[in-house]
Amino acid sequence: MKTLLLVAMVTTLGGNSLTRAERLGVRCKESGAFYCHDSDPTSFTRCIDNDLHVFHCPDGLHFNTLSQTCDWPMNADCKGSGGGYKHGSSSSSRSSSKQAASADWSDGSPSSGASSHGSGKPWWRPDDVDPKSWEDVNDLVEVPYDESEGGKSVENSVSSSSSEKGSSEKGSSEKGSSEKGSSEKGSSEKGSSEKGSTEWGSTCNPSECTLPSCRCPGTDIPGGLSPKKTPQMVMITFDDEVSAAYYGYFQRLFRPGRYNPNGCPVRGCLYVSGEGTDYDLVYPLYAMGVEVASHTLSHRFPHTWWATATYQEFVDEVEGMRLSLTKNAGVSYEAIRGFRVPFLQLGADNMYAALYDSKFTYDTSMFTGSVWEGSDPVWPFTLDYTVPEQYCQHGPCPLKQYPGLWEIPVQRWYGLDGHSCAMPDGCTASADAEEDLEFFRSNFRRYYESNRAPFGIFLHARWFHTEHHLDALDRLWTSCCS
Repeated sequence: MKTLLLVAMVTTLGGNSLTRAERLGVRCKESGAFYCHDSDPTSFTRCIDNDLHVFHCPDGLHFNTLSQTCDWPMNADCKGSGGGYKHGSSSSSRSSSKQAASADWSDGSPSSGASSHGSGKPWWRPDDVDPKSWEDVNDLVEVPYDESEGGKSVENSVSSSSSEKGSSEKGSSEKGSSEKGSSEKGSSEKGSSEKGSTEWGSTCNPSECTLPSCRCPGTDIPGGLSPKKTPQMVMITFDDEVSAAYYGYFQRLFRPGRYNPNGCPVRGCLYVSGEGTDYDLVYPLYAMGVEVASHTLSHRFPHTWWATATYQEFVDEVEGMRLSLTKNAGVSYEAIRGFRVPFLQLGADNMYAALYDSKFTYDTSMFTGSVWEGSDPVWPFTLDYTVPEQYCQHGPCPLKQYPGLWEIPVQRWYGLDGHSCAMPDGCTASADAEEDLEFFRSNFRRYYESNRAPFGIFLHARWFHTEHHLDALDRLWTSCCS
């Protein structure tokens, strides 16, 4: 099956007698790296078996050799018409990644994905849990470990990103009540100084940094559990505005009849930005159990603005969006505990000081993961210590400590063509739902068959304007949760 998929996605540029590389006089380097296409910045090349192959980015994105991902044109070094790094260039494509593919898309034609579908039979649900009273945590039961099936069926669980904080539910109670006063701090840039600075790369000591209030970055399973006894959590999130154009997609994905092993319905998290949001549509999703988080008030361009924004500007954006959701959508102020920065463009200590002072529980903006598939995924961690560069690959990264503030890393996905992306909608375009489904499953297996770190499916809802993307995710959810 995978061979057929690769044939559909990869165009071999060879001829009958001479290969494409030979005819063009290109020295084919079998380094495994991807390079800029000679003339098309939306395409990129790779040598396979001493021949040159071409791959294509999704609409609106250009290839970036530094991050080995498709990215915004303003970030990408592939310019076309002879621009950018060429195959065989002295500049290595394997240099450490400093760019993240944000994968914001231009709108396409709406699909019919908003139509309702009949809910399937729940694949597993405790008999003594009433779905109508799922909000009452006292009704939930502990799920037994199913030895007969190796835990594969009973352990799968889909949740919003906030559920991955483990025991970090201390949240705002240990940091103080979530008051709106953080927006009254004025324009002082000294917010982070109270946290205490430390040298970059200082080591987190697991014997001193222990759960539930602290966890070091790493791939080890918390509590020393074996993989088979570790539940596989799946996080579903969507960035940007909530509008009528996307509301039908959420209704379809979060429809009744899909339950987690503990009896709770499958839900996700919306990182909502103010620009373009219809606040009347936010509350119904929140009321049905979808988490609502801050994605800033303006989501402003250019992306580089966020790298240099001041402390007060971050407070205005982060806290301002929380206040706007409370005032205009009726979402509880205390319920808005998470944040993701636009374009995954970190703002160093100004950003994290604003989150800390505003008493957010977690951030999910740090980009990490090996350029090449093979390493184990990273578990969520706290910012009690400064974060090593390998876990923060798209700076500017924070250099100070923020005790108790959790980080849920954005981890690379790997396309069926082998190249990586920050989010699924940033990988190479697929031909149909079957390719998408295999794409989802192959990335899921990387987590499930290793250390079972929380598996994040972080998307932009506009990706579903291409209907087979929505169909594939719907089928994935049905196979694991219905």
